[in-house]
Amino acid sequence: MIHNMTQPKLFVRGKKLWIRFSLDGKVVKKPLHLDDSKTNVKIANLQIIPQLILKINSGEFFENEKDKIPTVDAYTEISFSAHECERKPTTTVDYKNIYRKHIKPTFGHVKLDEIKVSEVNTWKNALFTGGLSSRRVNSIKKVFGTIIEDAVLDEIITSNPVRKSKPLPPHVEKDIYPFSMEEIRQILEVAKGQDKNLIATLFMTGIRTGELIALKWKNIDFEKRTIEIDATIGRGIEGTPKTKSSIRTIPILDSLYEYIVDQYRLTGDKNSYVFLNPNGTHFFDSKNLRDGLWKKVLKKADVKYRTIYQTRHTFCSLNLQNGADLIWVSKVMGHKNPKITLEKYSKFVPSDSKISTVFDEL
Repeated sequence: MIHNMTQPKLFVRGKKLWIRFSLDGKVVKKPLHLDDSKTNVKIANLQIIPQLILKINSGEFFENEKDKIPTVDAYTEISFSAHECERKPTTTVDYKNIYRKHIKPTFGHVKLDEIKVSEVNTWKNALFTGGLSSRRVNSIKKVFGTIIEDAVLDEIITSNPVRKSKPLPPHVEKDIYPFSMEEIRQILEVAKGQDKNLIATLFMTGIRTGELIALKWKNIDFEKRTIEIDATIGRGIEGTPKTKSSIRTIPILDSLYEYIVDQYRLTGDKNSYVFLNPNGTHFFDSKNLRDGLWKKVLKKADVKYRTIYQTRHTFCSLNLQNGADLIWVSKVMGHKNPKITLEKYSKFVPSDSKISTVFDEL
């Protein structure tokens, strides 16, 4: 069979030699795995390119190339393995779940060099119209893009079609619906035992649910009345908190102290986690709290449902509304700086209706 082929030309990518040519109307780019030097350029022109042309004419080239490019599914295992030590175990689990649920069904069987930008766009849009937020879709796309970028760095393919696909516009931040003091009272009145202590801790510390279920009694200092936040649990895996600033020591407020003391009466003798599930171990994930005791307690208290994360918003917004120091609130929340706190909760910061200025003299 006679093939329509253009003369291969050398080009440099990442200080390495590549060749580019057109074969039967399709552009082919291949790494030579040689450094860019005068000697290697000479070798490429006098040996490698003539041999390549000979293999194409004989058909050997197509036999060798047929199974050379792996599928996305096959290469993903290599990519995840390469990043295993630099990622938190919880991150690895999250990324594998993202791949299995959102990427594999569409691209798992596709060879790396056959992915088109238009196909990525169609897939991305389908995730969004299917109910995922733009932020979530962009996060999923980022995971996919990293996998394909690894293939580029391994010189299996020359470009990353996922990175060429533009991200969706930024999502609109979900509204904050904090609980009122009356609603908090209603909730705590109907909650019993550990459930009451757990919910009170969420409301009165603003900690994340993953940080809450990772609390151990060694993190509680009754004398100093402080709680040390140094871990989080997600999908059953214990790891470090979300950011460096999330590793912090927060106060046990006077209003919370009695609940912590009561919880010690329930689980303190076990010298393990502060809050335990019915099996006597830590909760597997914050989802267990949300789908279990949280929904039941809100229903029993006849309080409008909001996600359990709104307890964190409630701590911040109520403290700011009542004049608490912004820097103090930011540190307790584990934010990187007060600017983050202010940007998110500015509407809860009280302002005087009448402000005196120098222009009053006019």
